Amino acid sequence: MAQYELLNNIAHKDLRIVTRRGGELGDAIGGCAVYPTEFNELQKYYPILFQRTEDGSWLTIVLFGFEANENLFLSGDQWLVPYIPAVIDREPFVIGMQQRPSGVVEPVVYVDLESPRIAHDGQGEPVFLHYGGNSPYLEKITNVLSVVHEGVAEADRMLAEFTRLDLIENIKIEVNFSGGAHYENNRYATISKEKLMALPDAEIIALHRSGLLCYAYLIIGSISNIQQMVDIKNKRI
Repeated sequence: MAQYELLNNIAHKDLRIVTRRGGELGDAIGGCAVYPTEFNELQKYYPILFQRTEDGSWLTIVLFGFEANENLFLSGDQWLVPYIPAVIDREPFVIGMQQRPSGVVEPVVYVDLESPRIAHDGQGEPVFLHYGGNSPYLEKITNVLSVVHEGVAEADRMLAEFTRLDLIENIKIEVNFSGGAHYENNRYATISKEKLMALPDAEIIALHRSGLLCYAYLIIGSISNIQQMVDIKNKRI
């Protein structure tokens, strides 16, 4: 069970984090939630898709594999592509909101002390410098957390507009692997290029000026990465 504490350089002055990758560290998963603030990097390696949540709303995700705990981008203690999605890379830290005595609410960083990424042997990356300042590793994590924090609002804005324009449509992913295995899934969705191209000029201009049009094209272009995943799996088979 997670045990979150507000990160500070006194209580956590000796905190170190295991930064290598590995299934035992939580990386053996078939995908994760992602945010528009990282689409430009994600689309180079992963298929960006939409998935329905329990309340019927859309969630933007990337796939790592074709099974629940299959991560084709993980090999031993290495992640095989340069960009790791923010919700994976930020572990074991999360952003919370804290109200100051002045009434101002601001984001703060919490750490999960029960995470397998907490180092207990003096190894790993230090979170704080010897005299209490933030380490380069914590500076990097702060940037990763900003991707998530800013991405939440951006995702809401994007999904609201794509839903209004009826651009999201289900797709069927069907693959025959070289070993004879068959994969079929119709639970995901993408942006309909046909519907996008059929929008009135005024809507296209509005999407472009709002910054949302580029997200649509990044999502559409990322679908080709499914074939890259198939190639990786076929080699392993």
